[in-house]
Amino acid sequence: MAGGPRTPDAAGPAKIRVMIVDDIAETRDNLEKLLFFEKDIEVVAKASTGREALALAKQHRPDVVLMDINMPDMDGIAATEALLSQAPEAQVIMMSVQGEQDYLRRAMLAGAREFLPKPIGAEELYNAIRHVYRLGTTQRQRYVTTPPSGSGGGGDDEDAQGQIIAVFSPKGGAGTSSIACNLAVAMRLLTNKKVALVDGNLTFGDVGAILNLVSSKTIADLVNRISELDRDLLNDVMATHASQVKVLLAPPNPQTGELVTSDHLRTILEVMKKEFDYVIVDTQASFQDRALAALDLSDRIVALMTLEIPCIKNIKLFLEVAELLEYPREKIVLVLNKADNRLGMRVENVEANIQHKVALQIANAGHEMTLAVNQGVPLVIAKRDLPTSRDIFALAKLLSSGLAAQTATTAKKSEKAPEKSGLFGKLLARR
Repeated sequence: MAGGPRTPDAAGPAKIRVMIVDDIAETRDNLEKLLFFEKDIEVVAKASTGREALALAKQHRPDVVLMDINMPDMDGIAATEALLSQAPEAQVIMMSVQGEQDYLRRAMLAGAREFLPKPIGAEELYNAIRHVYRLGTTQRQRYVTTPPSGSGGGGDDEDAQGQIIAVFSPKGGAGTSSIACNLAVAMRLLTNKKVALVDGNLTFGDVGAILNLVSSKTIADLVNRISELDRDLLNDVMATHASQVKVLLAPPNPQTGELVTSDHLRTILEVMKKEFDYVIVDTQASFQDRALAALDLSDRIVALMTLEIPCIKNIKLFLEVAELLEYPREKIVLVLNKADNRLGMRVENVEANIQHKVALQIANAGHEMTLAVNQGVPLVIAKRDLPTSRDIFALAKLLSSGLAAQTATTAKKSEKAPEKSGLFGKLLARR
């Protein structure tokens, strides 16, 4: 096994350096054999205990660590936390014979990038190693090109603005809350950037239930101190999901929710833009002031549609209203959720009827999505290889790449928006 610092191969690019940590010798050897013929992967160390892994990580500086969760002297959770404190560039893939969701949550909280249940298939192993390595490479490049605070980088980060993405449907039941939660987690896993999720359904918010988050602090705590709102207060109130997505939960009851105004929401989102790279807002299915505040401020609106006549009708009306509100056409990303070719309707015919192209389709997985919600684990984590999960990752990629190239046009449009209350007030103000 090779040791020492990572150096490029004379015949090509440097290999992905992997360390295997498992207390069973046969498992270590089998994993090494699986990786032996992969030309871009090299096993540089094998450890039988968590403590041995810490020593070997210092010596070999692996890119990826395959970590068993159950070990006698120090379990994989504790070993991962300790290892990442001394080798933060390493990407950990947790392995376990147990597939319980509690193990998955604990692994992600410790800093693991992937969770693979044993026995592990060859292709599954190769894909996971290459995926987390790419994430680590992106992270290292960002660190090199973006100086950390206090390093004399010129202060450009002070003026940096994140992007707001509203997930919206004019018809209830389209799946906005589930998609918003999964999209936020997918965006975090895909980009490794700071991602926030806001439950914008202030009356009957479901984000906390979907993500299995329990917190005594909600958006109502920000409203009570809105005049002193800053990043410290924001981070104190927001809950942290296992994926490291920061979540601003809805008020505990409808009465408290009614106290949150559109001005409050607008102020909170403006502060969040300065603190996070991406802010995903689960937006209420209405044209009331609070929903319009989120739509006005957003850089992209993910408009969810299903192949049901009432939803298609409402989407068409929404697109007409968006045009009257002078939203740029590229601001709206029309997404077909719960896509199923057995529903007796062709997407091309719908597109022709509403005069708007469907940017992406998310496959229907009603049973799996419901199961994931009931277990409190996002589908993009619980069943990453499911077509629906892949579609949500594709949406995250589409949004992140599109927003990266975006000009300030949308922001200027938002700044010009008249501060009138209600949909009719806004439309009349534009005449």
